[in-house]
Amino acid sequence: MSTRVKSVVITSLLGAALLAGCGNQAGVTATGSAPPATPAAGSTTTERPTTTTPPAPAQATVSEVVDARTVLTSAGARVVVAGLAAPGDCWQAAAVAFAKDTLVGKPIQLTNAGSALLADGTDFAALAIGKGMGKATAVATTALTDAQAAAQSAALGLWGAPCNGSDAPPAPPAPPAPPKTTTAAPRAAAPPETTTEEEPAPKPAAYYKNCDAARAAGAAPLYTGDPGYRAALDRDHDGVACE
Repeated sequence: MSTRVKSVVITSLLGAALLAGCGNQAGVTATGSAPPATPAAGSTTTERPTTTTPPAPAQATVSEVVDARTVLTSAGARVVVAGLAAPGDCWQAAAVAFAKDTLVGKPIQLTNAGSALLADGTDFAALAIGKGMGKATAVATTALTDAQAAAQSAALGLWGAPCNGSDAPPAPPAPPAPPKTTTAAPRAAAPPETTTEEEPAPKPAAYYKNCDAARAAGAAPLYTGDPGYRAALDRDHDGVACE
């Protein structure tokens, strides 16, 4: 190979090397493809948040009330309503009657938190507690404890007589004290009654001046022993005066 040909080849190789180096500095790879884009300094990348839709509350129909906070659904599920304490013996009967009137045969929605919502969205636990037909648990929500405070202040349901907020029934009243008896002293026997014949009272004394006076008094004739009889009026002394 001639000296001129060698110079041309070397010159071509050098030019190719220079072009390759310039291409790499400009961000172009040897194959001609551009490298991945790098975010510029100070720029931020915004990611779209991932949203999940919570499941809709389960629908159920109450078929039976077991106690004031436990129900059975038509599907056979046993549901304990969240927020309601176990019923006490004193107010259980009234609370069960309220739950039956409110729930049996009616649709409810069961939330993930265990609440039972009526058809109009009312929380059954809040309704029962607010009417004094249930007590809130120690970990109940603020809404339930507020409803309980209002019922307690108004003495509604279990907060009134006879329970007065107690779970145990009131003690039966003490039997009345027996009447006091006093022993009377025996009465003395009455003396037997005695009957005596009363002597006739003596006839009142009378005095007639003469027989005309005796006749005027309606006393004539006068017999011996009669009032006003005297011998001076009995002329013939036969015992009859003023004949």
